[in-house]
Amino acid sequence: MFKIPALVNFVVFVLNAIYKIVGNYGIAIIIVTVLMRIIIFPLTLKQEKSMKKMREIQPEMDKLKEKYKDNPQEFQKKTAELYREAGVNPLGGCLPLLIQLPIFVALYYAFMGEAIPNDAKFLWFTLKQPDKLFMIGTFAFNLLPILNVVITFVQQKMMATPGQDNQQMQTMMYMMPIMMLFIFYRMPSGVTLYYLVSGALALLQQYIILKGRSDDGENNTKVTK
Repeated sequence: MFKIPALVNFVVFVLNAIYKIVGNYGIAIIIVTVLMRIIIFPLTLKQEKSMKKMREIQPEMDKLKEKYKDNPQEFQKKTAELYREAGVNPLGGCLPLLIQLPIFVALYYAFMGEAIPNDAKFLWFTLKQPDKLFMIGTFAFNLLPILNVVITFVQQKMMATPGQDNQQMQTMMYMMPIMMLFIFYRMPSGVTLYYLVSGALALLQQYIILKGRSDDGENNTKVTK
């Protein structure tokens, strides 16, 4: 991972400043995560609107797929036109993740280095090591990466467009959580905690927004009746 020393120093400074107030690095990580989610909220809200539009144009996408099933180039061209007309950016969902990535990398180097004390703890685990809930022989059962897998899978499920039969998307729905498990399983738990809290907050936000829109739709239907 590409290291930006100035950003690492800034993250360490913020963590230490919050630590001096709350007295625990784990709580400091959670506060940093909440602040980060607040900062990127406008982007995630825009992402959610884009997801809604993707659902709305899915029937048109299915028609194009059937009409140009023997002409992939024309299908790609017509799909791009449909996205442009609907104001949809299929890559828009990547932007919040890309913005958070430098912070994630900076946290990784902060916990791999000497800036954070080796004995910094939160709940049952030491933040500079995997969380190790318990041991099965020589195998360490790390809970936080497994929780990350669950949250990532649920997010993928919620983001899937209804009626979508794209095999590549279905594969990603299962492969992404497995990749997360391998990436995080031996990572410092302080970094995993950040990703877990961020994912949980994103999932909660997504659920509230989707539920709110669903309720609005039901209310409108009742009024129409």
